[in-house]
Amino acid sequence: MADTSAMIRGRRTSGSGVAAGVKQYLAREIGEFWRVDLIGLILTTALGLFLRTQLFNSFVGAVTVTLLLEPFTLVVILATRPVLLRLNTPLRLAVSPLAPTALLFAAAAMVATAWAKVVWLVTGWTVPTWNETQSWLVPWAYYCFVMVSWSIARLWVAAERTARAEKERAMLAAAEAMKAELNHLRHQHDPHFLFNALGGIASEITIRPKNAVEMVRDLADYLRYSLDHRDLTVANFTGEIDSVRAYLELQRARFGDNLSFELSADKQARRHRTPAYLLQPLVENAVKHGLKSGRKPLNIAVEATSDGGRLHIVVANSGTLDRDWATGGDPGVGLSVLRRRLALHYPDRHRFDLQQIGDMVTVKLEVHGEPCFA
Repeated sequence: MADTSAMIRGRRTSGSGVAAGVKQYLAREIGEFWRVDLIGLILTTALGLFLRTQLFNSFVGAVTVTLLLEPFTLVVILATRPVLLRLNTPLRLAVSPLAPTALLFAAAAMVATAWAKVVWLVTGWTVPTWNETQSWLVPWAYYCFVMVSWSIARLWVAAERTARAEKERAMLAAAEAMKAELNHLRHQHDPHFLFNALGGIASEITIRPKNAVEMVRDLADYLRYSLDHRDLTVANFTGEIDSVRAYLELQRARFGDNLSFELSADKQARRHRTPAYLLQPLVENAVKHGLKSGRKPLNIAVEATSDGGRLHIVVANSGTLDRDWATGGDPGVGLSVLRRRLALHYPDRHRFDLQQIGDMVTVKLEVHGEPCFA
């Protein structure tokens, strides 16, 4: 009895598994390929109606037979697809293996032909000029053509969807890789600034301890802003302006009258969203190379304006630009990181110029639109 109960449960489980598989298959076919099947059914119905009207010499007879045959053709095609998918991948379009595929279509066409014979016998609509062989061979050839064409169309659509899905996955993977690279670039820049700031504070402790205390406070304010934005790839430009102001105050506390700065940004510019720490490497570079020029005092001017979707940034410092700066070696961590980030955030939508204008080394940066990965 136990064995019998186990067998019954096994059969029920197997039956439910088959039913679930059929349900899943039909849901997938209807959900993904209903447009192809609908178009195929319409075209097959139109073709069959035209041919049968010519053969029967009767539109009524052609309509009657067509309405009984074409839905069955759709059922046969749906029934052959699981086998077809096992024999072929969508990208091969039913080419290999050729022999099993041909046998499958031949058998399916024969089933449809047998149903056509039944319909003809029941309705009485036949082709009087056909002999017995023709009544089997011609419909069979017709159904072979219909099923091959219909299946190739379906497999072509499947191939297109597969290619599109792979492209979307590749784009998502590329986006994730770029986000990871942006985070890496952010982490590369933050320690670079921190080491410079700590070095400046260390040099002030024994000489001007009050200045060192002010610098520590300014650094704390800057680091507080940095921590608040540590997980942000994109930030409001207002925060960028405030962050740069804290940095410049930190440097002015260190250098006193030897450094002065002007910082301005119009209301439209402050509304922009930009990559976090966009201004920092430009201003830090201005301080570093401006001091190297030996001119005192070092004057730094930062200006940001906007004309709609474009943000214009100008950072200038007193000094002299090396004529071979573009080809003369490493431009430094700050500018290298900035250029890479601009390429990721604004592909083909940014412009970066570094030039000598009068006695000022001037950086002009223009970005257009929203940054990628915002």
